[in-house]
Amino acid sequence: MADRSEAVLVTLAFVRAGEHVLLIRVSPDKDKFAGLWNGLGGHVRPGEDIREAARREIREETGLEPRELRLRGVVHESGLLGRSHVLFLFTARAHKGEVSTTRQVTHEGELAWFRPDEIPWDRVVPDLRALLPRLLKGDEILFAVQEFDGTDRPVRLCVSS
Repeated sequence: MADRSEAVLVTLAFVRAGEHVLLIRVSPDKDKFAGLWNGLGGHVRPGEDIREAARREIREETGLEPRELRLRGVVHESGLLGRSHVLFLFTARAHKGEVSTTRQVTHEGELAWFRPDEIPWDRVVPDLRALLPRLLKGDEILFAVQEFDGTDRPVRLCVSS
């Protein structure tokens, strides 16, 4: 009989306004990716539609009402803090007028808008270095498998489309 594991369902969204993308620096007291820049997201609640979970997380973390919310990828993660996750990647749009040069601090972390050439790539969640450029251009849906060492340190990322 094959090994089975339960996976936690998670959404991760990248909101764009014009050429800017909104990222959040994970609060230093979080158990994973503390202090690193990431997209917006969180766990899917029991019985919740995946897309509505992404919309809810964007609202909760930013106060923005996302437009053009589109599924752009699915990543199966194993070993992240000893758990398995299925991560649903989305892109969304906000109005250009919602872009602010002022960083906003929330209970989740620090929000900031970046042009792609301004993203602090050395301080983003490691898999975003491979995934985010592909998500920001093109329309293909990405599929990936990622393994972690039992903590939040990745050991392998395999991306296909």
